[in-house]
Amino acid sequence: MTAGPAPLVFRAVTGRRAIAATTAVIALLLLGWLLWPSPPGATVLYAGTARYAVTVTVGDPHIGSTDVTVTLASRTGKPVGNAAILLQATMPLMGLAAPPIPATSTGTGRYDTSGVPLMMTGPWQLRLTITGPTGTTDNLLVPLTVTG
Repeated sequence: MTAGPAPLVFRAVTGRRAIAATTAVIALLLLGWLLWPSPPGATVLYAGTARYAVTVTVGDPHIGSTDVTVTLASRTGKPVGNAAILLQATMPLMGLAAPPIPATSTGTGRYDTSGVPLMMTGPWQLRLTITGPTGTTDNLLVPLTVTG
């Protein structure tokens, strides 16, 4: 008579193990979903000089070429138009420097630059040379980390 109940006990243990295994798999899937890298997106950096508040938006800070938008405002928050901006990507640790690229004004203090080359991962600097409407020139270094 002891042979009869053994399969029932075995099935109960197997059922508990199946529930535990299913719970573990669901937990691992949830953890993987939460930790999965998100798609690349824009990086927004804030900096300034004595005359200007500057916002730099890097389209995709990965190896390759990217677009950079510079928003220029006075220290009182008024957009600055009619400025000339040169942008140069440099990696001082490796001695790399791309040629300066002039930014194109798109109005209301916004300046766009396309095709900024980022040749390798690591710490970079975006060098901005800002010549304001009055002819004064400000230089600004904005740090940027480039990932793979």
